[in-house]
Amino acid sequence: MGSSWGKWVAPAAHKKDGTTLATINIHHIRDAHDVIGLQPDAFTPVVVVPQSAVSQVCCVPCCWTSIPSGFTAIVTRWGADVPGDEEDGGWSPGFHCFPPWYAVNRLVSKQLIIFDTPVKECKTQDNITVNIDVLIVLEIVQATDFIYGIGPEKLDDLLRCSQEEILRQMASETPVERIYDLHGANTEQWVELFNGKLGQYGVRVHHFTVTNVVIPQDMASDFEAKTLYESKTLEKQMQQESDRLTLNIQEEQQKLREECDNARMAAEEEAVTTKAQITKEVAIVIAESDKDISLKEAQRNADVLDVTATAEMEIATTTAEIMRLKRINDAGIEKEVGKLEAEAEAYEKQRRAKAKMESSATIALGKKALAEAEGEATTAFAARREQEQEMARLKILEKLADNSGIRIVTSMENNTGLAPDNSLVAQIAQQGMEAFRMKLAEMTSNSVKKLEIGKVISAGLVRPVPQMQM
Repeated sequence: MGSSWGKWVAPAAHKKDGTTLATINIHHIRDAHDVIGLQPDAFTPVVVVPQSAVSQVCCVPCCWTSIPSGFTAIVTRWGADVPGDEEDGGWSPGFHCFPPWYAVNRLVSKQLIIFDTPVKECKTQDNITVNIDVLIVLEIVQATDFIYGIGPEKLDDLLRCSQEEILRQMASETPVERIYDLHGANTEQWVELFNGKLGQYGVRVHHFTVTNVVIPQDMASDFEAKTLYESKTLEKQMQQESDRLTLNIQEEQQKLREECDNARMAAEEEAVTTKAQITKEVAIVIAESDKDISLKEAQRNADVLDVTATAEMEIATTTAEIMRLKRINDAGIEKEVGKLEAEAEAYEKQRRAKAKMESSATIALGKKALAEAEGEATTAFAARREQEQEMARLKILEKLADNSGIRIVTSMENNTGLAPDNSLVAQIAQQGMEAFRMKLAEMTSNSVKKLEIGKVISAGLVRPVPQMQM
């Protein structure tokens, strides 16, 4: 038999009541941690025997191995032990170089081992049969002494025999009504006894504890009834004591309540008397205070009137002095202002006269320069003057043409005397227009001569003709 995943092989030892210490075979050293923390087939592994310990890379064996932590390894060479670096000759956990002829024979666990087994039919001091369960915590401290001295199976038998001997001795010295006192009892002497027996095999016991005690059922019922009777009797006694204390407390409360009422009424009477006395004293103090206040107010009013009169007199004196100084100051200011105004006016007139004189001289010089300039430019501006005069005449004609009240007739009408309405004004206007036309013809003829271009008479007007058209 073995585990479902094939990491260990079931031991051949027989299973016993409680904890059974055993040696477990595993397929490879890497499976040690998976097995040591379990109880395969209800066995507690103490020693693990790996069938293979060599590491492999791509299914090729290598010359090294890794001993898992929490174990002490026993290494052999051709069947003989090879001493390691531990105190007991074992090999410490970690990486180690292994030749092919080296092998890990056993791995001894360093963890604490719990050994829990019952001891049945123990006789007490009064010859009563009881069953006791014990829990022992132990540790393997010398792996080599343990392997070659006793081994897991024999250690299991030795522990069972030793604890049975100790428990039967403890039970024979204890009466049945005190058998439950074994729970949590001081067992240091038994731990020392165990260590004295197992120390030579490299085993150390840390704790020896009684976990459970079972007595016959009828005796357990009798003890329970006795315990309940004693508890009920104690409960009744405590109830009577509680009732007595309650009654005493109520009487004390009533007595204290009456004393408090009497003290309260006496305090109220005393308070009324004290209040009347205080009221009388307060009235006397108020009357004296009112008298003092009246005297102080009269004195204050007299002082106020005195201070007010003195202040008003000082104010009147100060006001008169202020008015006198103001009049003197105003007169001086008016005098200074008049003087300054006269000086300013005289200065202004002087500056204006001087400015007018300088302006007149400048204007005269300008007019003189303008006249000289016009005299010098008379010849140069003759043509321009003539053109300006002609333009003025044209503007006059334009105004006459725009006037709707003026009528213009032809030369024929004028010569034949066919003026509109045969009016004298119209005739004079026609004659003026004719004279103006003749003057323009003369001016045009003179201009043509000066410019040396041809001329032609068309519709009674002299018209210039360019040389190319002649």
